[in-house]
Parts: sequence; C-alpha cells; structure tokens
Amino acid sequence: MANQCGHEFRGGLKKFQLSHAGGCSIFHASPDRPAILFCLSLVVGVSASRLFRIEYEMKYLARIICFAALLCFTSQANGQVVGEEFFEGTIQPSDVWDGSFAFGLNGKTGNSENLDINLDFSLNREDDIAITDILMTYFYSSNRTGTTTDRYFTQGRQERKLANPNLTWFYQAAFEWDRFKSFDYRIALHTGIGILLYEYDDRSLRARIGAGASREFGGVNDEWLPELVFGLDWERQLTERTSLFINVDYFPNVEDFADFRLNTRAGFETLLDEALDMRLRMFVFNRYDSTPGPGFQENDLDYGMALVFGF
Repeated sequence: MANQCGHEFRGGLKKFQLSHAGGCSIFHASPDRPAILFCLSLVVGVSASRLFRIEYEMKYLARIICFAALLCFTSQANGQVVGEEFFEGTIQPSDVWDGSFAFGLNGKTGNSENLDINLDFSLNREDDIAITDILMTYFYSSNRTGTTTDRYFTQGRQERKLANPNLTWFYQAAFEWDRFKSFDYRIALHTGIGILLYEYDDRSLRARIGAGASREFGGVNDEWLPELVFGLDWERQLTERTSLFINVDYFPNVEDFADFRLNTRAGFETLLDEALDMRLRMFVFNRYDSTPGPGFQENDLDYGMALVFGF
C-alpha cells in the first residue's frame, strides 16, 4: 500500500497509510526499541508464568500467544512526520523485517501412543544502524507413560554497526526452560564484538567474542556465574532452492574452562513453494552442559523436520 508520497510502509506485520501536509506521516519504529522491549518482555513474561505456576498444557499455548502479542506490540511505532529526504539512501521500512514460522508434528495412536511437536519462530531485521535477530523454539513429546520432552528456548541479539563495516558491537539475552532439568530456568546475558569474516552472494561467516553471565534459577548453584562467549554463524546457499545454516555458541566459565555450555543449531532447507515462501527444513539442535547436575545427561538433542513459512 502506498501513501501520497508514493512510499509503502509495513510496521511489524501490519501496513499503515497516512498523509500529512508538507510531508509523509508514517508510523515507524526506532531500530532499538522493539528488540529491547521484546527481549525484556519475553524474560519477564516467561519468568512470571513459572513463578505463578500456571498449570496444565494450556500454559504452553498461552505462552506462544503471549509472545506473538508482545512481538506485535513492541514492533508498533510512534507516528512521526518525515519528508522525502527520509527515504533517500536508507533501507525502506517495509523491507526491514523478515521472519519465519516453522511447525513439525509426528504422532502415533492405537497399540502405541506418541506425540512430537516442534515449533520455531524467528525474526530478523537489518537497517543502517543494527542487525537484530530473535529466535524462539519449543519442543514437546509424550507417550503412554506421560510427557518425555518439554523445553523452551528463546534468544534475542542485536548487533550495532560500527565505523568498520566488518565489526559490530552485540548484546544478547537468552532464556531456557526445561521441565526435566535440575533447575527451574536459566537466564544468560552477554555482550561483545561481532566480526564479519566473509560475505559473498551465496555464503557468509560471522564470529562473536564477548563476555557476560548466566544463572540457573532454582538449581543447585543458584547464582550469577561469569562466562565468556565465542560464537559462529555460517550460511550457504547451495542452489536457488536449497540452503544450509549452522549456528554455534560456546560459553566457558571464566573461573573454570572445564565448566562450559555449547549450543549448536544446524539445518538444511529446500524451497517447496516460492509464492507462499514455504520450505521444508531438516534440523538438529543440541544443547550441551558439562555440569547438568546429579542424575542428568550432558546433552539435550532435538532433531526432526518442519514446514517453514516465511514472511
């Protein structure tokens, strides 16, 4: 939809059209506020759901709905009047946000009962100031004996662009909840320098080096622990319809490098329908903790297939 100035604008997931004498009146969000408010609201919202002990399976559906609402809310903008010069040499607001929703389902009934669900929601934004990435994943499995997998992970990261085009300053927040962990939930906060190692039309590699802290609330060691972070993000476009991605984050304890966490996420995607931006994804997501607690495994590995819808 174009306004009287001839520009199209998409605020978050919605379009707006207004006009104003002497300029274009548009709703536009600052590059910082949506990501920051979303990450903070996400942590507060999920923490509250655990503190108030909302019971039964509906609490997970409520979380998903709540997060979607928070996303739409924080991506809304303040009305401002700007002239034609606002659009010159900048990334158009309607082209800034990208995202995808992935859903996978597997089940059995009859002599055996089994249900597996995986959900993945991601948002990406890049403008002249920063690169913002938000990821939410949820895995659930059950059989005749009861629930066997029930975990949720979310992470928000923003990389502020610096004078050197190959460097960024990033800050990120992550939240992890797992019914079968030795703690109630984990919060991790980090900041540091991002490095663009290379970027071509069909491939790219980014690295991160920084520091921060994490805390396992309700666990044996319920205190903030200082840790470093080393990360890599690799993407490769194999053909016009297929692509690969790998994301790795390594979190060693500053005081003891033998105590560390390692998150690895990888996937292969193939385009099924270009008009719908529908893809098939095969993925693995492994979370390793060298100190999981007595009676718990170090690795939590999720793998499967999902339909992905981009927007």
